[in-house]
Amino acid sequence: MRKLPVLAVLALCLYLQPVAAQNREFPNAIQAKLNLTDYGLLNEEDLKLSQGFELGFTRNIAPFLNVGLPFKLGLAKLPGVTGNTVTTSLDLVFRLENMRDESKIIPYFFGGAGYALADFKDGHVQFPFGGGVNFRASKYAFINLQVEYRKAQTDNRDNLQLGLGYHYLLHKSDPKPVMPVDTDKDGVADNIDKCPTQPGPATAFGCPDRDNDGLSDVEDTCPDEAGPLATKGCPDYDNDSFADSVDECPNDPGLLNGCPDTDGDGVADKMDRCPTEAGLVSNEGCPESKDSDGDGFADNEDECPTLPGANKGCPDTDNDGVADNKDQCPTEAGLPQNNGCPDTDGDGVLDATDKCPDVVGPISNFGCPEVKQEVKERLEFATRAVQFETGKNALKKESYPILDEIVGILREYPAYALSISGHTDNIGDGARNLELSMDRAKACVDYLVFRGIDSDRLQAAGFGESKPVAPNNTSEGRELNRRVEFEMILK
Repeated sequence: MRKLPVLAVLALCLYLQPVAAQNREFPNAIQAKLNLTDYGLLNEEDLKLSQGFELGFTRNIAPFLNVGLPFKLGLAKLPGVTGNTVTTSLDLVFRLENMRDESKIIPYFFGGAGYALADFKDGHVQFPFGGGVNFRASKYAFINLQVEYRKAQTDNRDNLQLGLGYHYLLHKSDPKPVMPVDTDKDGVADNIDKCPTQPGPATAFGCPDRDNDGLSDVEDTCPDEAGPLATKGCPDYDNDSFADSVDECPNDPGLLNGCPDTDGDGVADKMDRCPTEAGLVSNEGCPESKDSDGDGFADNEDECPTLPGANKGCPDTDNDGVADNKDQCPTEAGLPQNNGCPDTDGDGVLDATDKCPDVVGPISNFGCPEVKQEVKERLEFATRAVQFETGKNALKKESYPILDEIVGILREYPAYALSISGHTDNIGDGARNLELSMDRAKACVDYLVFRGIDSDRLQAAGFGESKPVAPNNTSEGRELNRRVEFEMILK
């Protein structure tokens, strides 16, 4: 009996050891078991089966190693004893097993020491060892089958035991995820969706935006053509705040109905025969009828009255039929319809300003093909799909497929670069959040470079908690704020 306190103290010490097992998320378990015991075969007698039950506690103390404290009570037919005897034992056993989350069948081996009593007296030490199998019934529950040999430190008390029982991992209740309400299923939560019943992209705050210029259709004067806010969503190629549809010089910025007026005489340069000399509107911008440059064209008829030339009084250096003063490429022959400049791909964007001179693209996109809507949607999806280890910049394996999709997108659009920006919620230290957001953006860059993308096409930036897309005072808002955004930009 004096050995029982020793076993109990040893068990307590093992229980208090730090847990670092493979199933460290659920280190504690309880078990209950029915046992069949035989004291006959090992003591040169006939089979003497008896019954009992077992209750126990198990804890992980190291990878693949559990320690258990089983208590057993039963009625046994002991050799040399008439009738049944009440047997009790308390053991300390060590189990080798690999209880992985996905395992369905988990074998194990064990060994240890215990103290047994007969009719609550005649105590002696026994050494149990054997093996068993756990059959997974659910995430936390197992059916247990065990075979055990107990070597007794007294005569005629060796015995065999066969047990069938139930093993259960102790755990906290799984939290139920709370999903933000999104009535129109557009990926923008109702609490930040300006059009909660109409699907639209996040860039337009959840409202329909057919041309994807960031202005909702109801605010966009040109809902089918992308344009800046200054022109209410209509295209403005020369960025002079005059929409192309009303700009008399859509390719040349100016303040006179969208046209330049160099001499400020109220006559736009394209209509001014003396564009560098202020004149009269009635005299087409020239001061008087004379031939200042001596080229045979009177100043009121000379489109370049201070420069001699044969093209309506103007020089034409590249002889392409477009005078230098109207030729946007005066030293390179071009087409009149292109203001004297070449347009290799014929998309209406001059080679000098065409960022994709060999590929057809719209004027509004600098001559490059526009990114398809489905590609933009996949990049928006990547904002939520790219995940990291908690509090770290290590990518989870679940992020690799969507990043591989982005690799394919970049190969499809070689003229584009990719901007990657990391964001966090406001939980924790602001400086640490800023560093973590930058590290996560760089982790995405590193993966794309590893997959063969030129680093010159990738830009990484971290903004920490400075650019929330939702309030940080709710868990839903903080979840939306923890993100990595991807944006295709022209190089």
